[in-house]
Amino acid sequence: MPHILLATDIFGYTNAIGELKQRLSFLCKDVHILDPYEAKYMDFHDESEAYEAFLQHCGLEHYATLCVKALAALSNKAVILIGFSMGASAMWKALDGLSGENIKAFYGFYASQIRHFLEVKPLIPCTLIFPKCEKHFDVDEVIANLIHKETLTCIKSSYLHGFMNPSSLNYDANGYREYCRWLESCLLKDE
Repeated sequence: MPHILLATDIFGYTNAIGELKQRLSFLCKDVHILDPYEAKYMDFHDESEAYEAFLQHCGLEHYATLCVKALAALSNKAVILIGFSMGASAMWKALDGLSGENIKAFYGFYASQIRHFLEVKPLIPCTLIFPKCEKHFDVDEVIANLIHKETLTCIKSSYLHGFMNPSSLNYDANGYREYCRWLESCLLKDE
């Protein structure tokens, strides 16, 4: 039974991440949470405050380094990777050229920063779940630039960036339920 490494978004460790960890723990050996604030519970009022804190305390480059270290620490265990927003983008960077046989799959939700890292070559099975649209770029164009990668599947959801996070303005309870069920079915297949 594999482990799960879950990389959070800019909100870090929240009650919702704790609940997701509990939900996924029934499907795997252990769920490890990686967040930009060293497991310190943060209680941000909104996304703007969370983004400022993320830039001050971590940043994407450092978060990607944390992902590399976490993957190294789990190198002797079968692991499935899940990331949300900035956590998915950081994990994407960390996977560039990495062929760890212990990594079974990566599921990245609305990893908008990967638009700056289209050259990344993941060697493991990756599925990126995009929002239906983004304010700062054309989702279809990014998907068109990525879809040729052999190990990559791109899914365009019918929800907005942040639909899996109750702290996000774009949280969608139906989308959350739909993609939790989808993720659970994927995890069962990846065992």
